[in-house]
Amino acid sequence: MFNYIRAEFYKLVRRKYTYIALGFFLLLEGLLVACYAFHNAHSNPTPFGGAIPIVVEMGAVGFCICLLTADIVFAGQYKNSTLKNEVSFGLSRTRIYLGKLIAQTLLSILYLVAMMGFFLGACAIVLPIDPPLAPDEPLYYTLAENALIIVGWFLAAGLPLWIAGQAAACTCQFLINGDMAASFVYVGIVFVLEPILQIAGALTGGRVGDVLFKICAYLPGPLLDSAKSTVGDWSYMGQTWIVGLFWLAVCTAVGLYGFNRKEIK
Repeated sequence: MFNYIRAEFYKLVRRKYTYIALGFFLLLEGLLVACYAFHNAHSNPTPFGGAIPIVVEMGAVGFCICLLTADIVFAGQYKNSTLKNEVSFGLSRTRIYLGKLIAQTLLSILYLVAMMGFFLGACAIVLPIDPPLAPDEPLYYTLAENALIIVGWFLAAGLPLWIAGQAAACTCQFLINGDMAASFVYVGIVFVLEPILQIAGALTGGRVGDVLFKICAYLPGPLLDSAKSTVGDWSYMGQTWIVGLFWLAVCTAVGLYGFNRKEIK
């Protein structure tokens, strides 16, 4: 397994796609920091502690990156007819599936570290750390230490949920031959399933409706949306990890079962 993952990363570090995608996200972050700097030069300054909590509004970006890294690692193997070569070579389908899932997850974590390091570092350099507070300015969102706690809490809560999204993206890539179709199914699972269940729950009502609403509360996306209002609530943190591990196990089990039964052409 280790050799397979190492081989996947050998291919990743030699693909321009890997660096272009990361560079695009870093460019967007640089533009955001530049906007803060421009605002500070022409209006009341936004301090470091007032800028970085915007990260908690970017949970959907993490799920999008999961789809991107899944595409980078999988590299259109059905379209290019390369997956059958790996199977014909004698590699077990379980090793192939888990190896690519682990490679995708590690690549997403590397992206997360690079993006957060760049954004926090750029904000620390460009923005004032702790300027004098106005009498009515909320201390909670201004002091750098508290802002870092908020961001750290959000990342700790989001990590297992993003990994669950990564597992869903991997499942879609392996079970659906078309790259575009796999992407649409993933988007439907992560972003569209919740409103569909809510509408169905509202129309159905009764016990069935209550069950549908409860299911919505345990989907990765809606659960992550609650992170910014639950700082310090360790029961919530435990819930995110339990839900993340649950969806990881379910998606991986479905993906492995389907891939082992799938005919590869």
